[in-house]
Amino acid sequence: MKISSVLLAGACAGILGVASAQAGSTLNVKLGLWEMTTMGQVSGVPPIPPEALARMTPEQRARMQAAMAAGMARQNKPKVREYCVTQKDLERGLDLKDSQSEGCKSAVTSSSSSVMEMRQTCTGRHKVNGTIRIEAPNPETVVGKFNLVMSEGPNTMTMKFAMHGRWLGTNCGNVKSDD
Repeated sequence: MKISSVLLAGACAGILGVASAQAGSTLNVKLGLWEMTTMGQVSGVPPIPPEALARMTPEQRARMQAAMAAGMARQNKPKVREYCVTQKDLERGLDLKDSQSEGCKSAVTSSSSSVMEMRQTCTGRHKVNGTIRIEAPNPETVVGKFNLVMSEGPNTMTMKFAMHGRWLGTNCGNVKSDD
């Protein structure tokens, strides 16, 4: 499902650092090229407004349900992305320009050099609430867990992701930072 991928990209983009003004500390991680691998499970009923469903023909509904089932199945496969992390990215919370869904905000609830916990809330088109916990066991590794719930009316979808990040080196090559 596309929305869960967008939300996950936003969460991954914010994991390596938090602006000092927000939390007083950033994760102790190296600058440069990072590879983030995420894998997860999506379950429940996609939050589609009842009025949208009412306007669909049975064929359209069947196509949409098949596409959503395929999207949910794709979440169980590892996704690998590369990010170029600079000091400026860390100072401003590593909010990459393509990382956030409209109406989504992440708030740091606690942060140290080795652990960061965040709360993510989306009030835009898709209503999402959840928690993110990131650990940096050493400056070249991060691991995290994402627990997000998307809901609209009676429909609720749960997204649980695990993430592993590893530092690749100081040279970002063709991977651009958001500076």
